[in-house]
Amino acid sequence: MRRRRRNGAVAAALAVAALVGLASLQPALAIGPFGPSGRVTVTPAASNQFAGTLDEGSGSRVFTARHGAPPNGGTGALELGTPADGDKTQYITDEVAGPLSRFTDTSYWALRDPASPSDAMPSFAIAADVNGGTLEPRDLYVLTYLPDRAPAGTWTRYDVGAGTFCLTRQIGRVDAYRECRDGGEQHTLEQIMAAYPQMTGYAAGFNQGGGDGGLVGAVDLMQVGGRTYDFEPA
Repeated sequence: MRRRRRNGAVAAALAVAALVGLASLQPALAIGPFGPSGRVTVTPAASNQFAGTLDEGSGSRVFTARHGAPPNGGTGALELGTPADGDKTQYITDEVAGPLSRFTDTSYWALRDPASPSDAMPSFAIAADVNGGTLEPRDLYVLTYLPDRAPAGTWTRYDVGAGTFCLTRQIGRVDAYRECRDGGEQHTLEQIMAAYPQMTGYAAGFNQGGGDGGLVGAVDLMQVGGRTYDFEPA
């Protein structure tokens, strides 16, 4: 399998408007059973294949020290803003592509700004190819993890791999996050892997909105397999 081009393919992974062009993409080349290992610092100048995907309206991302960081998280984090109900911002990487088993111990830290009127938290999404072969529009699914609410202004660690996911077939402009938030059926990762044994994740990361107008959140220390991503302003 050939590796997709940096950022351009990642942007296509969850950008619903570009689904027609997905037929020629293939999942990224896996690197060992759990992917690359070690700690990586992600900054505005060093993205490590992170890119915005489906950004809508006035959704924003900024690397900042304004919220501090979780334990052992350096001095800053990635801030996500969705001022209006229809705004959305995402930040994902294809560097974690591989079998769904790669995500069984995934975790991240998140914080909600105390000034936010919404009590939601930034969520986690995995873009997946249902049959693990050449990615075609009909093969695109999104696994959405909705974190529990947490006290504002407090860094909270979320154990994604031990949680539950909504599984949404991404057709047209379906908003997988909204469907999940509005009562979508949830399954464990083990249940999804049993039902779809060939399903392969090819990009994963953070989602905020739509439907969370006014939310300002922050994320840091995203861990997938043996790799941890530390988001810093510089």
